[in-house]
Amino acid sequence: MAVIAIPSILRDKLGDEGVEAFTEVIKEIDLEARKESITIVEERFERRLAEETGKLKTDLMTEIGKNRVDLMAEIGKNRIEIGKNRVDLMAEIANNRVEIEKIRVEVAASKADTLRWMFIFWIGQIGVLSGIIFAMLKLYFK
Repeated sequence: MAVIAIPSILRDKLGDEGVEAFTEVIKEIDLEARKESITIVEERFERRLAEETGKLKTDLMTEIGKNRVDLMAEIGKNRIEIGKNRVDLMAEIANNRVEIEKIRVEVAASKADTLRWMFIFWIGQIGVLSGIIFAMLKLYFK
């Protein structure tokens, strides 16, 4: 704290005790002024802090709202895309089922054709073997 210099005229009129009392009064006034200044600065700071916090909250809520709207729009787009993909997938599955059924029909037809040719071959073999056996028997019993 600064040293208070009391002029000699005032010192002569007040005396040593009066100067000390006067100095104490000035110090108290200075202390009270400082306390009031600090209180005023604190109040201004708190008010300004509250204003800035309010602005920040408002800006933040606005930004959150915008981001939420953007997010919801993106989710909607994704759902539409998923729906389209699902429809395409279902159509492809249906096409694959048709192709599988065609293959099954071809395999069944192929099996039937193979079985028919097997019977024809066996009948031919039986006929040839019967002819050979008949010819051998005829030669043997002659």
